[in-house]
Amino acid sequence: LVLERLEAFAPDIIAVESIGGRGCDELRRYAPLYEGVADTYCRDPQPALDVLGMSQPEAYMAARTRLHEFPRSASVSERRSLALLLIGAGEPWSAALQWAQLDEGDRIAADGLTEELAGMLDRMVASRNENGVLAVALGARLGLDHLATMDDHTADSIYAFAPGTLGETIQSVWAQSNPAVDGVFAEARTYLGSPERVLAGYRFLNSPRYQRATIDADFGLAAATPDHDAVARQYVSWYQTRNLRMVANIVEAAGNEPGARVLVIVGASHKAYFDAYLDQM
Repeated sequence: LVLERLEAFAPDIIAVESIGGRGCDELRRYAPLYEGVADTYCRDPQPALDVLGMSQPEAYMAARTRLHEFPRSASVSERRSLALLLIGAGEPWSAALQWAQLDEGDRIAADGLTEELAGMLDRMVASRNENGVLAVALGARLGLDHLATMDDHTADSIYAFAPGTLGETIQSVWAQSNPAVDGVFAEARTYLGSPERVLAGYRFLNSPRYQRATIDADFGLAAATPDHDAVARQYVSWYQTRNLRMVANIVEAAGNEPGARVLVIVGASHKAYFDAYLDQM
């Protein structure tokens, strides 16, 4: 039912909470600033680049050119070769979208895709990650050729220069209990058991009541924490910076398509910030 509702919205662009190729490239090149972040959030494009004989920027530009010319009724070979190019560009979820539009018998190691890369795409299409369950499934229904990656973790540089007390301070914020807020989160866990309940649950997560609770339990509470060094506000600054950059990525994704409908699939705690920043224009 969620997919049917989203299909009726008929988005031209689907933006997902995944870091794009350019963002992952920066995380790798400035690894001392983002310790372990690329390993956590980025897939290695090198196996695809070795096959292509390209650098990641070259693969990225080639993929952009190919997407601009990509036929609506692409052949099996064209989809497989584009999937390879997208992996090399650092856009594996777009590659998975191409893979999902192939019949299962055509999802094989061919057209440059190795067994390793084909296996990775199989796992992504079968993943319970919302990028696969929602974005890839919906994108395949709509015949879209790529997904927009809008996540950003370059704001993690704030963590790199934060005092050692930041972690324990944030843990103390999260440990606080508010019966009203706890009740909202408890209610959110009741939206299970049927497609109808899940659809209602998505609406609940997007409601002002739930959004207010996410702020009151986390970043709003951190901003109000009276520690003498205002350490918790460094955590709030990290999230503000991250959300501003994520929203900028959404605007960029639609920048060359005035009037496009954009579906944004993102964790619920981002929603209120996205609304505020997108509403500036």
